[in-house]
Amino acid sequence: MNRRKGKGSPSPKVGSRAPASRGPAKTDKPGPTAGLFHLYGRKPILEALRLGLVQNVELTRRAHGQTITAIREQAERQRVPISMMDSFPVEEGLTVQGVRALARPPVMRYDIRDFLASLPDSPPPLIAMLDGVTDPQNLGAILRSAEAAAVSAVVIRERRQAGITEAVVKASAGAAYLVPVFQVVNLSQAARMARESGFWVVATAAEPKALSYRSYHWNGKTLLILGSEGMGVSALLRRDCDVVVSIPIFGSMDSLNVSVAAGILFFEAARGRGLIE
Repeated sequence: MNRRKGKGSPSPKVGSRAPASRGPAKTDKPGPTAGLFHLYGRKPILEALRLGLVQNVELTRRAHGQTITAIREQAERQRVPISMMDSFPVEEGLTVQGVRALARPPVMRYDIRDFLASLPDSPPPLIAMLDGVTDPQNLGAILRSAEAAAVSAVVIRERRQAGITEAVVKASAGAAYLVPVFQVVNLSQAARMARESGFWVVATAAEPKALSYRSYHWNGKTLLILGSEGMGVSALLRRDCDVVVSIPIFGSMDSLNVSVAAGILFFEAARGRGLIE
């Protein structure tokens, strides 16, 4: 692979496992007037409780199990009110799991330049950028995989993109509270900032000339751009990329669900970053 002028090669592959770092969590706490929403799902509520973002918890009388016990204990420890209910209405498409909470939404971040500068070199950071992923279930699943694979952050755009809603938080199993999510107006500008900070900018595309994702080493700072299933990565962002990678498909399907592709790429990157021995 040829590197653009002025940028070095990826750092040597990390030889031993090191704890992944997402940089200091120092920005953008929600203020006292920030909006609250109803949060459903046991794991998302437990994560929000651990972060001190829950105002109250409602449990159905039939709710039981290890996670429900943990929710009760965490709420009591933080003196969060618990109400017992026979049942409660839920938005279409959401499974209640016997519990809901009134909680602050996950913290959104906006100043990506300072975050890029704060990231350590080892293990090499991996940032995922989502170009037009509009389905909340896909976004939630991507955040869940990102947290599991120690992705440093996820970047989404302000418009024509799924935001961090109740449905996304639930689909992420609470990972939306754990992974730094940056919302930016201009993805191309954010990609250029990453390049200026020493990142390789890598796009994904199902095309014959793309490099196999197994052939890219993933051992340098990487900004990985994932596009929507219908449109893929935009031409504007593709022009800013150093490398285009693809996942080989051997059946009759022409593409993978974006959240499935993200999971494959995140964990291959974890291997290249030295997180998997």
